Amino acid sequence: MKNTFIISILFNIILAILLTYAIPYQFSKKQDPVKKISKFEIQQLAAKRIERIMKQSPKKISIVMLGNSITEYGGDWNNRLGRTDILNCGQGGYTTGQLIWLLDSCVISIKPRYCIILAGINDLSLGIPINKIFNNYQTIIDTLLANSIQPIVQSTLYQTGNAEGNVKVTYLNYLLEAYCKEKYVTFINMNEFMADQNGLIPELTTDRTHLSNRGYEIWSDKLAQVISELSF
Repeated sequence: MKNTFIISILFNIILAILLTYAIPYQFSKKQDPVKKISKFEIQQLAAKRIERIMKQSPKKISIVMLGNSITEYGGDWNNRLGRTDILNCGQGGYTTGQLIWLLDSCVISIKPRYCIILAGINDLSLGIPINKIFNNYQTIIDTLLANSIQPIVQSTLYQTGNAEGNVKVTYLNYLLEAYCKEKYVTFINMNEFMADQNGLIPELTTDRTHLSNRGYEIWSDKLAQVISELSF
């Protein structure tokens, strides 16, 4: 009986301790706005962006431009490249992981011949590990190839005056270029013509990351050369 009484007391003490910590935790959990973001709400947000993209869609799409704000701010890529069959799927703030959300609705369902990709700088700015970024790129590339869509991968652009960050960009691009060679995918080293020893050339950027009009002109000229060699 004595042992049963002691066990009962210990049980009640442990229960009281658990409740003491559990109640504030539940309260803080309810107050935490991050916890309110469900998977469904994330998908709903992506759906709204997809809807906006598709409203801008030309009748015939042979090329999809997939990327972050650097691609999005290019605006009308048909005008820039002298075509009528390009869909701009650039999304400001998107990481490589978030671009995977767009693959089914904005690329695969459309069945373009080519998908031109530029991403990675948002991931690096958020501290996402390079191997994770590379794995996301592999998913994008492999998914496109599995659906008979030819990827064209552009190197992640350097930032102006960010020596430490640009070392990471260099390593990511090294991995991407090697994987593209393995998969027989076109890789465009954008930094060869848009950067110098200090990173993205100041004349070509508005804020050390995003492109100026001159930056878009140079990028468009290079893309036009690459596209002129493609088959449609």
